[in-house]
Amino acid sequence: MVNLVIVSHSARLGEGVGELARQMLYGDGCKIAVAAGIDDPQSPIGTDPIKVMEAIESVADADHILVMMDMGSALLSAETALDLLDPSIAAKVRLCAAPLVEGTLAATVSAAAGADIEKVIADAMNALEAKREQLGLPSPGTEAQVTPALTPKDGAAKSVSVVIHNPNGLHVRPASRLVATLSAFNAELLLEKDGKCVTPNSLNQIALLQVRCHDTVRLLASGEQADEALAAFKQLAVDNFGESAHSAERSSAAPPSISGRAFWYRPALPPISRASSQTPESEQTRLRAAIDCSLRDLQALATRAEESVSGEVAAIFAGHAMLLEDPELFESASEVLHRERCTAEYAWQQVLSDVITQYQQLDDVYLQARAVDIDDLMQRTLRHLTQTLQPLPDMTTPAIVFADDLFPSTVLAFDPTLVKGICLRAGSPLSHSALIARERGIVWLCQLGESIDNVNTNDVVTLDAAQQRIVR
Repeated sequence: MVNLVIVSHSARLGEGVGELARQMLYGDGCKIAVAAGIDDPQSPIGTDPIKVMEAIESVADADHILVMMDMGSALLSAETALDLLDPSIAAKVRLCAAPLVEGTLAATVSAAAGADIEKVIADAMNALEAKREQLGLPSPGTEAQVTPALTPKDGAAKSVSVVIHNPNGLHVRPASRLVATLSAFNAELLLEKDGKCVTPNSLNQIALLQVRCHDTVRLLASGEQADEALAAFKQLAVDNFGESAHSAERSSAAPPSISGRAFWYRPALPPISRASSQTPESEQTRLRAAIDCSLRDLQALATRAEESVSGEVAAIFAGHAMLLEDPELFESASEVLHRERCTAEYAWQQVLSDVITQYQQLDDVYLQARAVDIDDLMQRTLRHLTQTLQPLPDMTTPAIVFADDLFPSTVLAFDPTLVKGICLRAGSPLSHSALIARERGIVWLCQLGESIDNVNTNDVVTLDAAQQRIVR
């Protein structure tokens, strides 16, 4: 049995990663402890060796404890904690160099499935392989492979094929349910899609298949419990791999047509200066402060969404916070600051614009729709840096908002008693903005292109949601 300890400079980040990882658990095959931040209200960012030691001790009832860390002093604190621990406990501890978020999720699924410590570490270290493949980046030579060497013995493998109906395919949660379920069987297994095969004992391996809604996947099995594994796989598919179909059914139901006065919403990005009169270190401090302000915004948005909409919507903004706290973003911006001697605004815009472009260039429409989330985070942070407020539509009567696209946070800010519909030149029906609109009963039309150019503010329009068109 392998338990995990998460060490982070930020209490919010550490607890967030822990919460996300615990959602991957089915059964009691893995315990997770968090040691994050320091007890200083004025400067809470940092790591504490005593906290790390106590966290390790709290999950020491295992064969091994794997410590996941974010960066810098997290490693030093973990190493110091090892010196403080009882030698019998310290001997169980392994420190892992994998990325904190992706590595922890992969390690959690692997450990919960009963893998040994070497397999758990290997899965954690390979956690970025699926993201590299989706972004078209070369592999640095990790062990993850799309077609493993394993083949069913003696050609006697049996198989079952299923069609995936989960709206977002086999993403993290349904994939973790699949790994946990199949790990219980004494059988040799392969999961196949379009001729590509992986061993379904790793979250990373399943992610490499990029299984989406309506894809057909096949499980091949041989060995003592092959029939039981195939039956369990078939039942998982019937049960949508543990996901409720409620949201999919709700989103597919056509909302009624709605009428109102058109209101054009065209918020402008704050002006960005490139040249800076300050040192790179001063600009880093400004950027860190703006990110912290944005994180507080996101916490407030998550709370508001939980209270007024749903936990599903609240999870969107909790996820945004995890994205924003990714240390690689800040480190990349810091490199730009030192290389170009520019403003924090310019460096941040360069880094996040590159990320947005990477998402837009993917061939998966679901992942493409995540680009607007990154844009939302970028512009929120830029507004804190420039001390510019984001204007929201000021309406007193029911209206239809017209725009090029809308951020998830903007849609949450709308009053659904006044904003009855949204019409977008671009946008995506798979975006988080669309999900929030549907949850709030706001009619959502997108990808209308130039057809909305002849609509003016105060024109009375009717939206036919069933036909996805504007009636004049």
